[in-house]
Amino acid sequence: MSQLEWSDEFKLGLPAIDADHRDLLELCNEFLAAAQTGSAISQLAAILDRLVLRTRAHFVAEERLLDRHGYPGLAMHKAEHDRLLAQADNLKVRFSDPAEGQDTHRLTGEAADFLRFWLFDHIRTNDRPYQPFIRRLV
Repeated sequence: MSQLEWSDEFKLGLPAIDADHRDLLELCNEFLAAAQTGSAISQLAAILDRLVLRTRAHFVAEERLLDRHGYPGLAMHKAEHDRLLAQADNLKVRFSDPAEGQDTHRLTGEAADFLRFWLFDHIRTNDRPYQPFIRRLV
């Protein structure tokens, strides 16, 4: 499983948000590396748990920033956060309490695909639209 690479394409020019995104990328890469080396499902679950907790904290900080500046798209942005967290929580539960006979390799691949898509797609599709609005105000 290839590592995720940061590029300037993902920078929003908001130092705290960019730093959070880079931290989340590193946690995603930690999960991908552990999956690549065949780590135990309990270790993968622990990494995923940290990633979900860190993501939740990031989303709260981002929503506060958007609320503080009166971003008109906040409700939709928060709804997307909630949807992503529900998906991540579902994966976390499946890792922490694997069903008997569950295909661990398939579950790991599903999680890896979700992480790759989630991080980069969310920045491009959901965060990029608020960038000009916030940068104009800060």
